[in-house]
Amino acid sequence: MLKDNYKQILVLILFSFLLREVLTGATLLFVLVGALVVFFKIETTKLIRNALAMGVFTSYWIKYGKVIDPEIGLNFLTSIIVLKILERETDRDRYMIFFGLLLLISSGSLFEKSITYVVYFTLSFLILISDFYDHIGLKLKLKDLFFSLMWVFPLTFLFFFLIPRLMNPIPFQQNTMAPGEIGYTPDVNISEINSLESNDDPVFRVVSSRLLAQEELYWRGNTLSYNDGWNWKVMTQDHEQHQSTTGPRFSLKHVKQTFNLMTKSDYFFMLNVPQLIQPENELVSFKGSMRTYPQKRWNSIQRYEAFSHPGGDILEEDPSAHYLTVPLSRKDKKEIREMFPGTNLDEVSKSIKKLFLKSQFSYSLSPGKILSLKEFLDRKVGVCSHYASSVAIILRLKNIPTRLVSGFMGGSYNKYANFYLISQNDAHVWVEAYSEGKWIQLDPTAWISPERVNLGGSAFIENVRGGVYKKESFFMVPAFINDLKLWFNQWDFLFYQWLETMDYGAQEEWLLGLKIKRQWLFSIIPMIMVIFMVLYALFLHTKNKKSDFNEYQDLWNLFYKKMSKKGLHLSPVSVEKSHVIIQGTNDLKILKVWEDLRALSFEGRVDSVKELKKRIKGL
Repeated sequence: MLKDNYKQILVLILFSFLLREVLTGATLLFVLVGALVVFFKIETTKLIRNALAMGVFTSYWIKYGKVIDPEIGLNFLTSIIVLKILERETDRDRYMIFFGLLLLISSGSLFEKSITYVVYFTLSFLILISDFYDHIGLKLKLKDLFFSLMWVFPLTFLFFFLIPRLMNPIPFQQNTMAPGEIGYTPDVNISEINSLESNDDPVFRVVSSRLLAQEELYWRGNTLSYNDGWNWKVMTQDHEQHQSTTGPRFSLKHVKQTFNLMTKSDYFFMLNVPQLIQPENELVSFKGSMRTYPQKRWNSIQRYEAFSHPGGDILEEDPSAHYLTVPLSRKDKKEIREMFPGTNLDEVSKSIKKLFLKSQFSYSLSPGKILSLKEFLDRKVGVCSHYASSVAIILRLKNIPTRLVSGFMGGSYNKYANFYLISQNDAHVWVEAYSEGKWIQLDPTAWISPERVNLGGSAFIENVRGGVYKKESFFMVPAFINDLKLWFNQWDFLFYQWLETMDYGAQEEWLLGLKIKRQWLFSIIPMIMVIFMVLYALFLHTKNKKSDFNEYQDLWNLFYKKMSKKGLHLSPVSVEKSHVIIQGTNDLKILKVWEDLRALSFEGRVDSVKELKKRIKGL
C-alpha cells in the first residue's frame, strides 16, 4: 500500500531540508519517522497515527504559545501531509497528498528565497505530475509537458505583473527567535540569559558605496538609556528627534547604504554614525544626539537608503540627567565607585579594562544566569550585553553620562555581488559615553574577546566550541567551498533583489505609464482565467480523444501480438471474425480480456486502462 509513496516522501524530505530553519525539531523528526515507515513498508494503526499527531501538534503550542502564525501554519501543513501519507487508503487520499504537497512547496517559497528553492520547486512539480499521471493510468510524455509549460509560463508572467500588490505586504518571513538563541531584541534583558545557541537567520542585506573596514561594521539599531541596575529598556525619550530635509547633505566621507530588510523590524538599522536616511520618498536628517529611529508599526519598510559617517562624532551640548541614573543601593554604589579610580572617561575606562584583563574575565556563550552587576564582577564571565551593561553602569556611577546601543557588529561580505549579509549571529551591544561635548563609542567586548570584533559575529560563532572561543579548529572549510557558496549566493541576491522591487510603488508606476487604472486589474484577471480555462478545456478534449485512440490502438496491437504467439491469427479488420476465433479457445482468461478490450473501445467503459494493459501482458 505504501510502496507508491517514495516520490511524495522524497519531495517532503528535500522540502524539510531546505526549510529546516523554519520547521521545528518535532516536524523534522515526524518527517523522518514518516520516511522510515514508507521505506520499510510498515503499516501503522490509527491509534499510533493519532498519538504521533497529538504529540507534534502539542509541541507547536509549547514552542510558539499560539496557533496563528505563518511559520506555525507551514509546520502544521507539513505534519498533516505526513499523516495522510501514512494513512493513505483511497484515491481521494492520494489526490489530497498531491494537492497538499503542491500547496506546501508553494508556501515554502514565501520563506525560502533562493535559486536553489526555485530549482527544487520545478523538479518537485515534475515529479508530482509524473506520479499523478501514473496513478490515473496515463504516461507523461515530454512533448505534453513542454506544451503545458507553454501555457504556464505566459500565465505566470501575466499574473506576476497583473495581480494587485498590497501597499503594506504581510511579513511572512519573521524569523521568530527561539528562547536561548542569539539574536537582536529591542530591550537588553541580561537576567534572562543562561546560554546562547547559534542562529544564522538572515536579518538584512546591505550594499555600501565602498568596501568597509572590519572596525566600521557597527550597524546601529536603537539606543537604551533606562536601566534597573542591570537590565536596559528602550523608552520614548530614546527616540531620535529627526527633521525632514530637502536635499542630501553628505560629503565623500559619507558611506551610502542600500538596505533590504529580510525580517520585519521595529527599527531602521544603519551604519554608525548615521547622518541621513531615506525611507520611501522621505529624506530625514539626524540631529547631533543620534538616538533611536523607530519604524512605523503600521507601515513596516523593507527597503531604504542611509548615509553614514563611520568614525564621525555624535555631538550634544547638554545630555539629560537620566543618562546618569543607576537604581542601586548607596552601599553598592560606593563599593563600585571605589573599585575603579579616575575622574574622566579616559581614566575610568582604562581602570575598568585593566581590572577585566588582570582578573581574567572571559567571553562565553554559556555564562549561566547572572542577575546583578556585583554577581557579574564575581563570576567574571559573560557575553557582549554583560560587558556593555557593566561598563555603562560603572561609568554612570563615576558621573559620566552613558547609554547602550544595540544592533549588529560584523557581517559576511559577498565579493561577487558586493553586499554584506547580516545574520542574527551578528547581534551586538556596545556603549556610548559622553565626554567633551560628544558621545564616544566604547566596545568592552573588544577588550575581552577581540576575536568577536575582528571576525564578526557569524565567523566568530563558527569558531566557538563548547561555549568558549577556540582560536584553532581542525575542521576548517576549504576556501574554494566558501567561494563557491558566495558565487551561488550572488544569484540569489540579484534575482530576489529584482523580485522584491516589484512592489506596490513599482506596479503603480508602470500602470500609470500604460494608462491602466488599478481597479481594472480586478476585471482583467478573471477574464484571462476564463479564457485560459476555455482554451485549455478545448485542448484537453482534443488531446484526450487523440490519446485515447492511440492508447486503445496500442492495446489492440499488444493483444494481437500475444494471440499470434499462441497461434491465434486474428483479423485486424473484422472484429466479428476475431470474436469467433477467441470463443473457440474456450480460455476464460483470454475471453475476459477480449470482452474488456471491446467494452473499452466501443462502449468506453473499463475499470483501469493501466490494469487492462497488465492483464494483456500476462496472457
